[in-house]
Amino acid sequence: MVTKYGMSDKLGPIDFQGKEPYEMQMFGENIGDKIGAEVKELIDTAYNRAISLLQEHRDKLDAIANELLLHEKINEEKFDKFFK
Repeated sequence: MVTKYGMSDKLGPIDFQGKEPYEMQMFGENIGDKIGAEVKELIDTAYNRAISLLQEHRDKLDAIANELLLHEKINEEKFDKFFK
């Protein structure tokens, strides 16, 4: 997402994939470190959001797990009831 589609506020809309080393130098020194830091920040943000969502909906997850332990499977309608 960062290197192929340029989806980075810090690095801008630049496609870094497939660039030769001399081409990468045009973007400044340590561009690889900057790309790595941006990717790490995106991953950390997504991870923290996932943890937050799981904690926020823990009661629903536990209820679904209990239902699955009892019946081994649930249909979409029953699943949706947990979130209403």
